[in-house]
Amino acid sequence: MCGIAGFISSPTVKSGPPQTKRMQKALKHRGPDGHGEFFSKQVSLAMRRLSIIDVEGGNQPLYNEDKSITIIGNGEIYNYLELQKELKNKGHKLSTKSDIETIVHLYEDFGKDCVKKLRGMFVFALYDKIRNLVMLSRDRLGEKPLYYTKIKNGIAFASEMKALLKIKGVDKTLDYDAIDQFFHFYYIPEPSTGFKSVRKLPPASSLIIDLKTMQLKKTKYWNAAKINANNNDDPAEKIRKKFSESCELTLRSDVPVGILLSGGLDSSSILSISAPKYKDTMKAFSIGYEGIPASDEREMAKKLSRKFNVEFLETELKDKEVVDHFPKLVYDADDPVADISSHALYSICRFARKNNIKVLLGGGGGDELFWGYPWTAHATRLTFDKYSSLNSNLVKLLRKRTTSLQKPKVFHKNIRPLSLLACPKNQLIFNDQRPGFRGAEYFISKLYQKKFSEKLTPYNSYKFLQWSGKHNELAIAKRNLDLIRNMFLLSNVIHLNDRMSMATSVELRSPFLDYKLVETVLSSKKALLGYKMPHKYWLKRAMMDILPNEVMGRPKRGFTPPVKRWLWGILKKYSHLLQGGFLENEGILDAKRLGALKHAWVGIPFYWYQVYQILVLEIWGREYVYGISPEEIK
Repeated sequence: MCGIAGFISSPTVKSGPPQTKRMQKALKHRGPDGHGEFFSKQVSLAMRRLSIIDVEGGNQPLYNEDKSITIIGNGEIYNYLELQKELKNKGHKLSTKSDIETIVHLYEDFGKDCVKKLRGMFVFALYDKIRNLVMLSRDRLGEKPLYYTKIKNGIAFASEMKALLKIKGVDKTLDYDAIDQFFHFYYIPEPSTGFKSVRKLPPASSLIIDLKTMQLKKTKYWNAAKINANNNDDPAEKIRKKFSESCELTLRSDVPVGILLSGGLDSSSILSISAPKYKDTMKAFSIGYEGIPASDEREMAKKLSRKFNVEFLETELKDKEVVDHFPKLVYDADDPVADISSHALYSICRFARKNNIKVLLGGGGGDELFWGYPWTAHATRLTFDKYSSLNSNLVKLLRKRTTSLQKPKVFHKNIRPLSLLACPKNQLIFNDQRPGFRGAEYFISKLYQKKFSEKLTPYNSYKFLQWSGKHNELAIAKRNLDLIRNMFLLSNVIHLNDRMSMATSVELRSPFLDYKLVETVLSSKKALLGYKMPHKYWLKRAMMDILPNEVMGRPKRGFTPPVKRWLWGILKKYSHLLQGGFLENEGILDAKRLGALKHAWVGIPFYWYQVYQILVLEIWGREYVYGISPEEIK
């Protein structure tokens, strides 16, 4: 596990080494245990290492036998032992026990298709000296990040935005559509970022850079949307088998492993499978909150730890700590993400690191795979009802009404939260039913400056809901699971899992994100239609004889913080930043309305989270656009 960075110089320019070293320095928190570099005429690679596998011998860069292929990588290849055996049987000579080295030799045998053999979370940069190319690849679910940008004299990439911006010449022109999407979704959906010139490599994709022409070719090597639901059997046993397999693989480590334990179904399932395989050495970490509110999960987590004979450690997060750390948290996140639970995630990862744990298992992905959010099931029902009840005459009428709409002078006025108006035939009912989306339409967009509104693409944030697939129940359910996975899971849950854990030099692994488990669920008709069943029905069926009834019947909570107290403290301390700041100066939000909001929010708790969201973007802009350090923001 580490952070990687690189600079691909144009053939006529050599400027990579100093640029790359600046990025490497900015990634030290991702890899405090060591570093490595590789420099050639056009290719400059650098990495920081957090030693997990082959602690003594796995330093990077790594090479093939004749050193014609060079690699740096971030992440874990969980099936590396099986791959090493396969490679040795084919005559390959491995110089280390590192999981990343397997990729070099797989590339010799399979070329760019080598990624199809990998099971894990990863991003890597591979330089092929003979073919004169660089290959960048990202894992199937997008657990590990990679930003890239073109500048005047080359192409730069890095694991984090803060590192990429150390490159001279990166264009910081704001992406207005992305900012509008942030206000609607509370995060910026990938592959966009806040800057037009900076993009993220999509999950399950490779980017090939031809060093002679500097042309970029992007390919996708796995597509969950194309998995056919052709199995009508009871999926519980298959889910349990693949989930157990995933837990066992994610436990592979040469350093101690811990688990984030909330007492909920997802983390308890991981504990129940993993603890017997990691007997007497696993530690469970849980977090509580000042005053022990109803959302405090420590007691249940402690009971489960005793049941499975795991050492239990707990910490308590104080309100003042959350408020004071807010600007640094925004900076650590790279992109603006207005999810207040990130405070708890950061705190518990830091606590684990203080207790000498570098590797943690977490439950990310369980909700998105097994219909864990009630609103996703409700939206799926609404969509199916919509297509079932609309007769052809109504569809024609709505189509005619939509095409007659002109681009509004003020974007929000002619939009309704029900997606029938925006795109009646080929649009799902999904995110547009969420409070945040509606809040953006009816509250935040009223703060937009006129010139900002006029530059937005019409129906900008609705485009993710457009769909031309079949209108049967199974297809709709599959599409909505794909949507929640490709949006909220990727750009919020996975994003924060990586940034908050790596900010504390901890690797966070998610057994629910194993692609073979995902394929098992998506190929099952009954699992796809789980939205009609009780909460997380098929996961509960899979874990039925392992977990106690009190876990099975508990409502979803996770590390749920005392939101109102935290919001009050943050807004009280930082709301003064909304006047004369980034959002006003960059022509995004109206100064007079922001001034009124500065005083009005106090008496309207309904708006607190939306003001928090505005503050996240305000502080992000000061840090990433203006270059102000978190410590300077008070």
